[in-house]
Amino acid sequence: MSEPRRRGLARWRRFATPYVAVATVIFLASLVFFLGGRGAHVANPRPVDVRPTQEAPQGKSQEVRLELVDPTGLARPDFVTLTLPSDPAARLQTVLGALRNAMEQAGSWPQGLETPEVYMQQVNRQQVAVLDMRESAPVSVGVGEELQLLHSIRQTVLNNGADAVRFLRDGQPAHTLLGHVAVDSAL
Repeated sequence: MSEPRRRGLARWRRFATPYVAVATVIFLASLVFFLGGRGAHVANPRPVDVRPTQEAPQGKSQEVRLELVDPTGLARPDFVTLTLPSDPAARLQTVLGALRNAMEQAGSWPQGLETPEVYMQQVNRQQVAVLDMRESAPVSVGVGEELQLLHSIRQTVLNNGADAVRFLRDGQPAHTLLGHVAVDSAL
């Protein structure tokens, strides 16, 4: 091969590196993207209906999922049919009442602990259920029972319409559920 031809091939080999090949492909793709879009018709987006969805009418029966956690920490779902109100807070209040009944039958709901009061708040586009744990009598439970109760309540609430759960104790921010297990209280 002649010397000028060899120099010409060496010059082109400098451009045949992977970096240059990738840059060339990206450049060509961007040209096609920007120049090829002329004349293309983009459909106008249709208006989106942002009204709230229809809630279940007052007194309509629905199946809900209760999450029962046994003393070993194993969660087992239980499905029950309840008559639910349309208000989200009242709906969760009814679901937690059913959870309390199921846990009382299993012997795992502490005596003296009432069904939590439920308040719903919208925080950063999330439905946050705020549960106020109230005691009618002093409640004495161990760490295991408190963990079991916490997991059952939290999973049941999350399975039935809330995105997050926060806890109060007698109307005040709670650092623990019943004295042992730390819980979220800050909104």
